[in-house]
Amino acid sequence: LLDKGSFLTKLRQFAELRFENDENLVIGIVYRNVQPNLQYSEELTERQRQINEKSVPKTIGIVRKNEVIISKGERLTEDNIQKIKSYNVSKVMRDENVTTTYNIIGSIGHAAIIYAILLLYLFFIRKKIFTDNLHLLILSVLLVVVSAAAWLTVNIYSESPLEYLIFLPTLSMLVAILFDSRTAFYATVTMALMISGIRGNDYTTGTAMLFAGILAAYTVRDIQSSTQIFRSIFYIFIGLGLVIIFFGLERSDEWNNIFSKLLFAGINSVVAPILTFGGIYIVESLTDLVTDLKIKEFDDLNHPLLLKMNEVAPGTYQHTVGVAFFAERCAQAIGANQLLTKVGAYFHDIGKISKSEYFTENQIEIGNKLDLLPPKRSAIAIKEHVTDGIELARQYRIPKKIIDFIPMHHGTTIIKHFYAKALEEAAENGTEVNPDDFRYPGPKPNTRETAILMICDAAEAISRVKDYDKDDIMKKINQSIDEKILDGQF
Repeated sequence: LLDKGSFLTKLRQFAELRFENDENLVIGIVYRNVQPNLQYSEELTERQRQINEKSVPKTIGIVRKNEVIISKGERLTEDNIQKIKSYNVSKVMRDENVTTTYNIIGSIGHAAIIYAILLLYLFFIRKKIFTDNLHLLILSVLLVVVSAAAWLTVNIYSESPLEYLIFLPTLSMLVAILFDSRTAFYATVTMALMISGIRGNDYTTGTAMLFAGILAAYTVRDIQSSTQIFRSIFYIFIGLGLVIIFFGLERSDEWNNIFSKLLFAGINSVVAPILTFGGIYIVESLTDLVTDLKIKEFDDLNHPLLLKMNEVAPGTYQHTVGVAFFAERCAQAIGANQLLTKVGAYFHDIGKISKSEYFTENQIEIGNKLDLLPPKRSAIAIKEHVTDGIELARQYRIPKKIIDFIPMHHGTTIIKHFYAKALEEAAENGTEVNPDDFRYPGPKPNTRETAILMICDAAEAISRVKDYDKDDIMKKINQSIDEKILDGQF
């Protein structure tokens, strides 16, 4: 078939060979008189195209009902591979629901077993977190967040390695800062296993997130300043990068893919500290949890409350500084939180500011006003420094974790001086004395840090008695501790 253009080309070639002198004349005559005997029909062409399309077979062969596609141990062939692929495609085309009751039960059980790893650790090792609904909720929410992120990386189609944008290291650091590094380790293991399971047994991603998350958690183990968090950038990238490179080499992955994964790992590493700061801010804003970063803000003897104490109650201020010195070193010796213990000691006696003259350390060249009051009324005045301190701390927005040191450093101990005085008067008058009238309101210490302060508060007072030598001081301190143990304060 020739169109007019093709016909003209062939005509010119023919005329050049046969009519050397009159070729243009011949070409002109013939070209003017030639008429096409076929014409293009768009309708007929489209119809024929559809017929041709429908004539293409949509199947290669037949699979009969109940036919075994492949048996266990049978070698794979192109034929049975094609049948298996065809089966999966046909289910999608028919919108066949492949999720069964067994699938649902299995998925729930799978998730529950992984979650149980964290719960068992909390139940046996961190009972305090396990019994605190808020703490347990925070850990559970973090697990849900990382699970949702893993699910998104599966269901968002992209040729980029989105799985390396799962910010598990961020959550690991958050748990380490809010709770402790050991809890962060178990939480990281649980989250990494959950990611691996949701992504279809993705061992590589699970291992990368586990390694990077553990390194990130340990970089903020004993965090004292916000800049310390940025050290984690390097460790997170090392954790992700080593797994990407070594696993890639083992599996003969292309270098382009390895570099692409490293790029996303770098993004994760840089963004992680920023997200950690955001997470800390959200948790501290919505709950009463306080991190060491927040407590560090109050590790300052120039805080307005402490300056006021130094001005109004200088004896109490000196007592406070001494107790903080002892308490911090005691916390260091037993592995307790040194920062929290020291800061708690700074603020434990701020309630004495309002009635500083009632306390012996501030009574310089003046008599004791409490000697003029009945013992019960004197005890009430002494106890008020606890309630006054709590109220004052709240006015200055002191975190609850620090406020707890105010009532707990006395627990429910008896104010012995005025209790003994009341007993003497009762013996003379033939009346009875209720010991509860002379006890501090409590609560008792519920952490190692508050228990340390209770011991050091008494020890510092004992150490200031002029008539005691070193042996006397040690004896009195041990006696004080034994009395508190017998009284059930610890």
